[in-house]
Amino acid sequence: MNLDAWGAPPQIRSFQGGHLRGITQNLDHIQSLGVNCLYLTPVFLSTANHRYHPSDFLKVDPMLGGEDAFRELVDECHARGMRFVLDGVFNHTGRGHWAFTSLLDAQEQSPYRDWFLPKSFPVRAYDVERYHVNYECWWDLPDLPKLNFDNAGVRQHVLDIGRYWVKEFNIDGWRLDYPIEIPPAFWKEYRAVCREEAPHVVTVGELFGINPQAVGEGGHFDSLMNYSFGTCALGFVGGGVELRQDDAIGGDYQVIPLDADGFRAEYSRVCGAYQSAHADSRDGGLGFGSAHPSMLMNLFDSHDTARAMWMLGGDGKALRLLILMMACAPGPPMMYQGTEVGQIGALGLEGSGRDPHNREAFPWHKKDEWDAETLSFVRATGRMRNDTYALRRGGLRWRDARGVASGDPNPALIVWERFFDDATDGDDALCVFHAGRGNPSGPTTVDTGFGPCVKLFALIHSGERAALGEDALVTDADGRITIDMDAQSGLVLVPARG
Repeated sequence: MNLDAWGAPPQIRSFQGGHLRGITQNLDHIQSLGVNCLYLTPVFLSTANHRYHPSDFLKVDPMLGGEDAFRELVDECHARGMRFVLDGVFNHTGRGHWAFTSLLDAQEQSPYRDWFLPKSFPVRAYDVERYHVNYECWWDLPDLPKLNFDNAGVRQHVLDIGRYWVKEFNIDGWRLDYPIEIPPAFWKEYRAVCREEAPHVVTVGELFGINPQAVGEGGHFDSLMNYSFGTCALGFVGGGVELRQDDAIGGDYQVIPLDADGFRAEYSRVCGAYQSAHADSRDGGLGFGSAHPSMLMNLFDSHDTARAMWMLGGDGKALRLLILMMACAPGPPMMYQGTEVGQIGALGLEGSGRDPHNREAFPWHKKDEWDAETLSFVRATGRMRNDTYALRRGGLRWRDARGVASGDPNPALIVWERFFDDATDGDDALCVFHAGRGNPSGPTTVDTGFGPCVKLFALIHSGERAALGEDALVTDADGRITIDMDAQSGLVLVPARG
């Protein structure tokens, strides 16, 4: 095969030979991060290295190992107690899709003519420039002809695809790429068809912005990719970083600097929209699939954005604080491969962070260059989240924190509590994040919410020195503690037991 070397600078159309069995062989590493669900981008037969240009939705690309290798991976995930989510891209096909090649060959006489949206005949898909294509395609790219969802045959074909992968390979869910141009009613039907095969199957929509109407019982997805968390958190920890769409890629993925008040306002707006939809839903119960912040899949980088380490200018402390914030937020955290070892991007900090440079191969061949401190921290935060029920299922409320000397809030310090209304549900957790650079926070009084004379235990502390005074782990008569946080550090506290 004509393959570039593993780890070579990625090109738009180059291949480096990775395969599904390679993932299976490295599940120990993945699971060591605390991961209990593996989400893969498309594995369909395709002429593109990322396989978002599918030629056949019902085949695993032989370059990846084919159906047997895919089945082995899913089965091994399940044997380890992990779930498996597959990426489905159904807004469009690739030019090599069998139905589109029929259109190119037979033109008006093709039985699949109405599966696509030709503007005139003859349809030409090669040797044509963008914006001069005579059929509808995604972002006017000629290699991505759009499917016509007004056509019953298209709708049935995509429903059959959803059912097939659940039934044949026992996948646990679908991440649905760019679903915004497909009618919501179709996605409801798609979810229902998948659940006929396995009631536990979930669908996750790739939607930027705040979309409570799209998720839950009245919506058409079970979860959404919560890029809004990422923009807020990056703005807070980034030390003034500002990124526009051309830098960070993605629809509304734009990062502006935020102080503590700005973060609270923006993230409250995100959570409030979903919380309100949840409260207004039937019985207000998660069991009915109503919209709720804890259902959103949080992330701050992905194959569609610049890498977090690139966006943060190579600041490992900021990255680790960002990882801790995501582990402590409502909703499952998503870790993009390579972030756990501090990958920056193929061109480094001075080059572009955009596709394809953000999609470099995982550096299995350069373990000596891994950021060992970040990897150890990711593993610790993963264990902490898995072992702390409040971080997975508790509500969120802000806690007051003020400088001892000034009595004023610190603009670089945020405190929130993950809590239960009913104490029998479990212990609450207090999460403290100090994004200030260069200097400690200074002695700070924090209203913990734990009540008086409660001894606290630090689950994790990312600072370099002791942030807690000798008596700070016991709340005072007003339920407060005094802490002094290192620059760019975080802390998670729970009531001590035993």
